[in-house]
Amino acid sequence: MTHALATLVCCFALATSSLAQESFALLRSGARVSITDVSPAGITIAPDHGRSARVESLSSVKDVTGPLSSKFAECREIATDLWRAVARLNRQDEGGAEPLFHQLWLRTAGVSGPTRAEIASGLVACRVHRGALATAIDPWAEWIRQSGSLSPDQLAEQRNRLGISDASGPWIETLPPIWTDSTAVRALASQQIASGSSPASHPTGDDVAIIYAVAARRDSGQAWRVDPVRALKDPAWANIAGEMVLAESEVPEVRAEARQRLTSRLGADVPLWKKTWIRLAIGRSFLLESGTDDRRNGVLNLLWIASRSDAPAPLVAIALVSATHGLVLLSDEDGARATLDDLERRFVGDVILDSPGLATLRRTFSQTAPPASQSTPSTQTDPPPAKE
Repeated sequence: MTHALATLVCCFALATSSLAQESFALLRSGARVSITDVSPAGITIAPDHGRSARVESLSSVKDVTGPLSSKFAECREIATDLWRAVARLNRQDEGGAEPLFHQLWLRTAGVSGPTRAEIASGLVACRVHRGALATAIDPWAEWIRQSGSLSPDQLAEQRNRLGISDASGPWIETLPPIWTDSTAVRALASQQIASGSSPASHPTGDDVAIIYAVAARRDSGQAWRVDPVRALKDPAWANIAGEMVLAESEVPEVRAEARQRLTSRLGADVPLWKKTWIRLAIGRSFLLESGTDDRRNGVLNLLWIASRSDAPAPLVAIALVSATHGLVLLSDEDGARATLDDLERRFVGDVILDSPGLATLRRTFSQTAPPASQSTPSTQTDPPPAKE
């Protein structure tokens, strides 16, 4: 009996000691969970009730007790600042959130995991909101790289924050690979991006970074530094953004094949944002051909976008700019002038009005007599997207 009692006391002492060595995180939700690690990547929540261990962003942690409290002390500032940044973003205070996200972005360079993913997604959301699209590409590519570390709930929340509705891709609906030349776009174009090891699937963060950098080189008049013929056969480019860029290649055969691939993506159940991307690329691509019918087809695709009241405004502006150039190529000065007037009326103060190409057109038009009152041609009927 004495031996049994001693054994029981010993087991109780061991259990008490083990519990004393356990660390707990007090989450901002009020929950208290057992954890096995703390690092800039996040907190590792211990397995519980059949659930495997998982890593959560530091923003969810208010405090840590136990042996890991000292490790959390080293990360507390990141956790607090990230929580504040996310709270501001959730209140739609992007102006107040972005400086915090930017500082966190710099402080966590080289870190992997949910914390880095949340910082990247927040920074992208802020920059897209204020129209700083070229500077959003780097954190967007990083978010794609880190998104595999997120739980399904974390991933769904951040995809919603970024405006990504396509379950099969990482595409931000208001961010197609088409640019207006600017200092920020030239900075993006100058980036040297080395793709990593061959991944199991595409597109990766590196794929997106390369595609958008090449688009920036194209739209700022620089050499692509990519062979479009090889890119056409590369799985990294076999996606809507890659095909959009290749549709404006200098190689006619590449343009034709890319247009055909984009056309095959159209269908009755395709969401409007994707139709807009595709018709924008097809329209601009046809303007690179020499035939009148091809160029007219290109203009019709672009004016289809401009005629949609529910199309994203930035893409409508790009479509009107491209349609204006297309009408000039067709020697339809009256139509070009009317389209430019429509653009200036609908997008007063937009930076796209300062593009060098439009300045040249204005000078050309000012040297000729103004035409009679014109209305911009438009159509709600889907034009034929391609004639290959």
